[in-house]
Amino acid sequence: MREEVSLEREIHIETEKLISTKIYISSASGLMMINFLNCIFGTRVFDFYENEVGLNTGMIAFVFIIYALWSIVNNPLIGYFVDKPRKFWSKYGKRFLWILIGGLFWSLSFAFLFVVPDLDPNKNELFLTFWLLFILCIYSFLFSLYDVNYNSLIPDKFRTDKQRLSQSSFSIAFGVIGTVLGAGIPPLIIIYGDKGSFLLMAIIISTIGVALVLFQIPGIREDHTMIERALHIDAQNESDSFIKMMKRAFKHRNLVAYLCLFTLILSAVSLMIASIPYIVRFLLNEEAIVESYLLLGFIITGLISVPIWAKITKKLGDFKKTFIIATLLTVFLTIPFYFVNSLVFAIVSIALIGIGMIGISVMIIPIFGDLLDEATVRNGIRQEGFYVGFRTIFARISIIIQAVTFALIHLLMGFEPGSDTQSSRAIIGLRIQVTIIPIILLLIGVAIFWKFYDLTPEKKEGIKKKLKELDL
Repeated sequence: MREEVSLEREIHIETEKLISTKIYISSASGLMMINFLNCIFGTRVFDFYENEVGLNTGMIAFVFIIYALWSIVNNPLIGYFVDKPRKFWSKYGKRFLWILIGGLFWSLSFAFLFVVPDLDPNKNELFLTFWLLFILCIYSFLFSLYDVNYNSLIPDKFRTDKQRLSQSSFSIAFGVIGTVLGAGIPPLIIIYGDKGSFLLMAIIISTIGVALVLFQIPGIREDHTMIERALHIDAQNESDSFIKMMKRAFKHRNLVAYLCLFTLILSAVSLMIASIPYIVRFLLNEEAIVESYLLLGFIITGLISVPIWAKITKKLGDFKKTFIIATLLTVFLTIPFYFVNSLVFAIVSIALIGIGMIGISVMIIPIFGDLLDEATVRNGIRQEGFYVGFRTIFARISIIIQAVTFALIHLLMGFEPGSDTQSSRAIIGLRIQVTIIPIILLLIGVAIFWKFYDLTPEKKEGIKKKLKELDL
């Protein structure tokens, strides 16, 4: 019997080495979809309701905070729910159906964010506020259903350092394309001051999202080994209570250190991305189409940087070092953007920032995979769905940080919602919003990560050996 188990393990290890490029590309398109829709969500929704609908800035910030708090509760519960053994696992696998269903309905729900009753925002402020909140909560639930299962599938499907780095490289390359398309397509369709053009944009984006879900099918299918592992290992383990799992996750020091940096990175990126329409409208005084031009440099530097960061990581042999270097480089390269005063200056600045941002992105996926391995050894069971949901608790804090930052800066610096022009004081506020605050957030995050994260290559090797011993 022992020899049979060893033989199965050898076959399993050998099978892991034979992953086709087609599978890497198909699975990587999931991050392309996430970046695509999240980029558009981040740049368009707050701006649309503030400058097109004319809703009060404070009310929009209030909605985003409630939406984030809902997501904080919603995500780990979804992760806990989908990790429970189901009858369909034996046929479809643990994640496939959830990813497919969640992805399709999430894509379709995007269009409804821009379906707004044509009402006076001053007389009907409360109605419009709760309308936005209702749509956002539905959108958040569907996104979580997709995101939790997709990000749980990746570390389980790609289990070695080599596979994870390869998958991460494909994902980040596709993720860059997704971000670029998310930032570039809407300005080709929307017209500032025309709410109907925003709805047309949203319908087109939803259609593209559906196509991307279908393209992922080969990459998100679970093979026989994954299905058997879920059936014979996950289904046989008795699940802990949700509260016990939450307490255990908060005691996982490396995970919490990583998530602090992860949250502050997302907060910084959210502030930068969401500020793009404001920079174009009020600082550069250009039309919406110019938003696309700002990404030209990011496309070039982003795609060139992916293999460079992969080589740097292989040479250093330490994910932590690469992560810290990339974050500090991003801080340094963000400084010039505060002084941007022309389109060319803006394009060059964003191209430089992209070099550091890509380095961060390349590391996020494999580091989280390492942490899931460490959690598996600590707990004696794979619970990727719960941990992805737990990570989203921290991720949603970034939405609160963005909303509060926008509200405070806009209110304190005299920003006028719905106005075609802004005062010089409000413009300074926009510069602070897009550079100074993100820089502070990144420095705090990298300091926490450097101090408390201690998952060295040597420790990782011990974890890999323990996983093989436990057959997990």
